[in-house]
Amino acid sequence: MASSLDLARRDLQTVWHPCTQMKDHEWLPMIPIVRGDGAWLHDADGRRYLDAISSWWVNLFGHANPRIAAAVSHQLGRLEHVMLAGFTHEPAIELAERLTALAPAGLTRCFYADNGSSAIEVALKMSFHYWRNAGRTRKRRFVTLTNSYHGETLGALAVGHVELYREIYQPLLMDVTSVPSPDCYLREAGESWEAHSRRMFAYMEETLARHAHEICAVIVEPLVQCAGSMRMYPATATACT
Repeated sequence: MASSLDLARRDLQTVWHPCTQMKDHEWLPMIPIVRGDGAWLHDADGRRYLDAISSWWVNLFGHANPRIAAAVSHQLGRLEHVMLAGFTHEPAIELAERLTALAPAGLTRCFYADNGSSAIEVALKMSFHYWRNAGRTRKRRFVTLTNSYHGETLGALAVGHVELYREIYQPLLMDVTSVPSPDCYLREAGESWEAHSRRMFAYMEETLARHAHEICAVIVEPLVQCAGSMRMYPATATACT
């Protein structure tokens, strides 16, 4: 098995990493991981690391979950992929049935996307298309919260508000309306979390009232802005909307 040093060297010769300043790895060592086990990651030299964020995507079940691995292997042996344009298959149907059964009343269909950014792009297009079909063609502006993050594709960057990710691409992005985040990081001394969040949400109410004729949709990260420094706001704060 190749060493961590060798894998890091080969990586830097061939891979550009997302959301990364590659120049930082001129002095900050890359950590090549060869396997995962629950909450732990193992490198090529035998060291292990506690994956405290569970690599975002496996936070509920851990790495190399045997039940999930067996299900994936079983499905790959039957059918690995088929386009949902003109075709369908039972796993997609069953998942859609189970998801719509859990969803709020009125949400009766699933549209599958490849990843989080693609899901945001789909949601933006569906929101625009809905008003287009309804004959309300002026409703094409999106409202987003400051300090929010929704992905790396151009539409997702446009409705996000973390300048580190979007600043350089600003000339390519559609114009959106941003209102203050209700997160509690900047609340005044003695002010409760809920009171601060409700006060900040007043800007959202004002924007919706003033620009209802042109607003297509509002996009938020519910309760916590992860990429924006893990800033949070209480669930009760959204009741005023």
